[in-house]
Amino acid sequence: MIVGVASVLFSLPVVTNPASARCTLSRAWLDDANTDKKDWNNVDTGGVKIGDLSCPDAIALAEQVPTNEKATKRVKVPSESALRFQNAFAVVLGAGQAVSGFFVIRSLSRRARMFALGLSVAGTIIQVLGILSLGVFVFVVYAFAFSPASRQIWPREPRGG
Repeated sequence: MIVGVASVLFSLPVVTNPASARCTLSRAWLDDANTDKKDWNNVDTGGVKIGDLSCPDAIALAEQVPTNEKATKRVKVPSESALRFQNAFAVVLGAGQAVSGFFVIRSLSRRARMFALGLSVAGTIIQVLGILSLGVFVFVVYAFAFSPASRQIWPREPRGG
């Protein structure tokens, strides 16, 4: 539930203002490239501080950042529509995770638990929150499938015949 809410909180501002997110992303990539220890990926900003660059200039300069030493590939800044779509999907997924978590807490039903597990798997595959998604997935699988509390709440049906 908490991860779902966090996904919504991180992704919703990008959905509502993708131009600002694109500008911030470009500036962050420029700053990372120019402050790391690799000289081959530095980009000349003409003496202007990265935070003082206009958005179009920051985007244009960010797309000059090489991704390998030979400079055969360069960074590709995603378009506003790509950022909006990816983050809208993350908002929907996060809302689903939050709602499913609420229903697991409220009803303790097997259906709610399976829905929460499914959305956790989707969040792990899509990696809305990066490596944090994997940690949450491991926790959810343990909590819902293997923990002593889960065996008491959702006991296995006896096998037999």
